[in-house]
Amino acid sequence: MRPTLRTLTPLAALLALALAAPAWAGGEKCREDAAHAKATKAAHLDKADKAEAMRQSGWTGMEVEKDEAGAYRVVRVHSATPAATAGVRVGDRVVAYQGIALTEANKEALHAAKKGRKVGARVAYTLERGGAPREVVLTLAEVPETVLARWLAEAEAEQVAAAGGG
Repeated sequence: MRPTLRTLTPLAALLALALAAPAWAGGEKCREDAAHAKATKAAHLDKADKAEAMRQSGWTGMEVEKDEAGAYRVVRVHSATPAATAGVRVGDRVVAYQGIALTEANKEALHAAKKGRKVGARVAYTLERGGAPREVVLTLAEVPETVLARWLAEAEAEQVAAAGGG
């Protein structure tokens, strides 16, 4: 008896089902894929939470970098920002935040003082210009999306570097 198309078609379908069954059954690869998807989703949620926390922390509109002597210098003042309105200038030395000197010894106190920052809050900076101290009080503004994106990228790069990946 010669096999016909009518008998081969159901056999081919059964063979296809038999070969595909392990893929439907799960297995180690499926568990790995599920774990990866879950971790990716959690990392994305963490990133979204971090972005929202950064957004809510407010923005002064000034960028500060540590110079060779260890002093914090204003390197940029964005126009139409709280820092610009308060008269902060490029080259000003930032010496204190909320009355806390910007020193390594005060690192924890500074972190604690900045932790509760929110858009709309008033914060005080002590600046030094030409050797004379000057206090400025700023009302924190919303963080622009471009700045937020840069902060997130910087935070991610720091996290990768701290994990030994960079």
